[in-house]
Amino acid sequence: MLLALLALWLAPAGALAADADAGTSDAGTGVLTRPPALKRQVEAPYPPEALQQQLSGTVVLQVDISDTGTVTDVQVLEPAGHGFDEAAVAAVRQFEFEPAEVDGVPAPVRINYAYQFVWREAPPAEAPSDGGVAQAPVNFSGQALERGTRRPLEGADVALPALGLSAVTDAEGRFSLRGVPPGTHEVVVVLTGYQRFETKETVAEGQETRATYYVRKRIFSPFETVVRSERERKEVTRTTLQVAEVQRVPGTQGDTLKVVQNLPGVARPAFNGGDIIIRGTGPQQSGVYLDGVRIPLLYHFGGLNSVYNSDLLESLDYLPGNFPAAYGNAIGGVIDVKSRAPRDDRFGGTASVSLIEANAVLELPVSKDVSVAVAGRRSYVDAVLGLAPEEVTDGFRVAPRYYDAQARVEWRVSSRHTVDFLTLTSDDQLGLVSERPDDDDPAASGEFKLRTGFTQLRLRHRYRGDKLRLDTIGMYGWGIVLVNPPGPGGIDLRYREGTLRTTAEYPLSDAVTLAGGLDISAQRARLSSESSTTPSREGQPELPDAVQTRTRVESKRALQYYPATWVEARLKPVPQLLLVPGLRSESYVYSDQEDPRRVLSPRLAARYTLSEQWALKGGAGLYHVFPTRGEPTRELGNPELLAERSLQTSLGAEWKPSQEWFVSAEGFYNRLSQLVVGSSRTVERGGQPVPERLNNDGRGNVYGAELLVRRALTDRLFGWLAYTVSRSERVDRPGAASRLFDNDQTHVLTLVGSYKLPGGWEVGARFRYASGNPTTPVVGSVRDDVADIYVPFFGATNSERLPAFHQLDVRVDKTWVYERWSLNLFLDLTNAYNRAAFEGVTYSYNYSQREYFRGLPILPVLGVKGSF
Repeated sequence: MLLALLALWLAPAGALAADADAGTSDAGTGVLTRPPALKRQVEAPYPPEALQQQLSGTVVLQVDISDTGTVTDVQVLEPAGHGFDEAAVAAVRQFEFEPAEVDGVPAPVRINYAYQFVWREAPPAEAPSDGGVAQAPVNFSGQALERGTRRPLEGADVALPALGLSAVTDAEGRFSLRGVPPGTHEVVVVLTGYQRFETKETVAEGQETRATYYVRKRIFSPFETVVRSERERKEVTRTTLQVAEVQRVPGTQGDTLKVVQNLPGVARPAFNGGDIIIRGTGPQQSGVYLDGVRIPLLYHFGGLNSVYNSDLLESLDYLPGNFPAAYGNAIGGVIDVKSRAPRDDRFGGTASVSLIEANAVLELPVSKDVSVAVAGRRSYVDAVLGLAPEEVTDGFRVAPRYYDAQARVEWRVSSRHTVDFLTLTSDDQLGLVSERPDDDDPAASGEFKLRTGFTQLRLRHRYRGDKLRLDTIGMYGWGIVLVNPPGPGGIDLRYREGTLRTTAEYPLSDAVTLAGGLDISAQRARLSSESSTTPSREGQPELPDAVQTRTRVESKRALQYYPATWVEARLKPVPQLLLVPGLRSESYVYSDQEDPRRVLSPRLAARYTLSEQWALKGGAGLYHVFPTRGEPTRELGNPELLAERSLQTSLGAEWKPSQEWFVSAEGFYNRLSQLVVGSSRTVERGGQPVPERLNNDGRGNVYGAELLVRRALTDRLFGWLAYTVSRSERVDRPGAASRLFDNDQTHVLTLVGSYKLPGGWEVGARFRYASGNPTTPVVGSVRDDVADIYVPFFGATNSERLPAFHQLDVRVDKTWVYERWSLNLFLDLTNAYNRAAFEGVTYSYNYSQREYFRGLPILPVLGVKGSF
């Protein structure tokens, strides 16, 4: 935030202040790494009309500052009349600034600048003695802080109007005045975007009066302000979400990462769960990153909450396709979550409690150059259900619980070097215990356990030179996946992994920037499992467990190694055109393979700016994703599998009629090949015939269009409309009929809006509509006398659809702002009109009757959050 306040010692005197426009811009918003700084100021003469009438006034201006620091345009947003408007505009047009930087690069910005004229009595002249200038001692000083957050207010005007004295607060919010006469005086604190603060202070003879003033923001927000700006484009489509914009989206319980599922190109997952389904591809075919390094999963059980605390996030980049060469091993889309540095100005934190979990965050500066943040969250659904009487649970105990924790230390070694250490951990456990045996179905008795967890240790170094930028992250981690059902079957997977990722950028000129990097990851795993010999793949309905043969794997040890390098150029042959050609080389080495796999992925993105409001964009590229989980094992899959491949193309346009509004429309076509599908063939391996189980015979087509209409966050309002129409088809083997992808959804519509009301109230709503998922119908059954069950016959794959999904979510917040902290009480109402979704089809024991399986009904979540 840019805040500049000039004391004008005329008779009477005036003052002015500038305030960077709060909020975020469109999908191209970057991270402000340096705000614009006032380098040359011009004082405006006090208008004669206002001087004669002893008037004060404030003129709010919209100021455009170029990437060289010059003022290119000034518009009056809130006039004051009496000659104030003309005087302020004329003065600000002559200002010069040190340019702002976005992602370390000079960039144009638009700020709101409030020029304040304060009429004061002229101070009496003091006669110098002994030929010198009389200098009274400082006897009135203090600090101006934002009420509720204790954030220092820079550039605030602290005035004693009756005496004609004033001071401007510094970067720490401090001020001082000399020679204030003894007595009680009125004190006024004025700053753009904040309520006028008035009080009285008593100054005693021979003593210094010290005061702290907590000034309330007109529209309170606990988040830091972001200056609007356009980040350098490196990809065709990117949607950037700032934490301040999305922490109160209805239906997300304040979790920033859950908002991803409301963006164009993302299908609704079953049961509103945690799967990320981007542009007609499977969850495992997209990449989820934290600061450029993958994390194993994004959400806790069922998508309840993300595994990284939202209060420690800075932003989130969503790239649905044609992403740059810096990302690989994905044929869907990319989600890159950006963590933020701990506070370096004050001790602070948050604590929250809801009906399902408790959460806490603490941040503090250890020294001038070192700051620390820690966070932890734990659910207590298991504890609540454990108190329920047996007659309520009918002999069943469901004990789900999850927790996560993060700790980060940042050391600002110098203006060019920054080192930070981040550790994060997540653990989910779900237990289902039947405490009463079932004589008719012994398998119903017993215990079911599911556990997933991981821990990562990350060390990062960033170097920002005059031109060269280096960013290096090393990661070491471990994790577990444990599935222990009653009876036969189960999975026990334990692994250790490491990643080294380094990125370099260097501008050769204004028209050419080169970038490249090294991306190496490895995983060593130990697997024990008992599963179906022919497990169901995407598009294959599940057969009853009793008729399947099983394969047992005991302590299988495997090594996966993924080395990759990439390079790209950002070319501007003319100012309106940006070309980004890139090339990524990836290799895959697995312990059961006979030969390593290597692929090349060329990519090209282009963007042409027609005007300040219109731009065209397009891209094409080749993308690959390697086999995952048990697919390349000799016992469960095929170690000779190739990488799945996608040829992605897209073309679209963007319209930005104002700073607040952004519209993007884009069509896309992705051709998928070498998809991993099930196989019943036998192949020769090592001179012996073995079942192939899996091969790369699958192919597919995904095509559609996306629309995003977005109203960026202002003081009171934000929201967006996201609409996707698409079709995702698959062919499982040569000669087979085309079918729909399991998660194909023809139409997906999301409407999100939130508005801040007076008195600390905020209301928001989210409406979602999605076509029902395809399903494969059962057309008959036959009794298996050996297994004593009925075995179904299935119709054409995915030839039916479930009924469409639609749901309204509502959120109401009330915030109380105290001097040193704030309290937020919220009610998040999911499925407000209680329309349970149709999530699947369930059949009777002999498949003669069927009915829809329904999701959750109305779900109110009440919570409270304190911040300081």
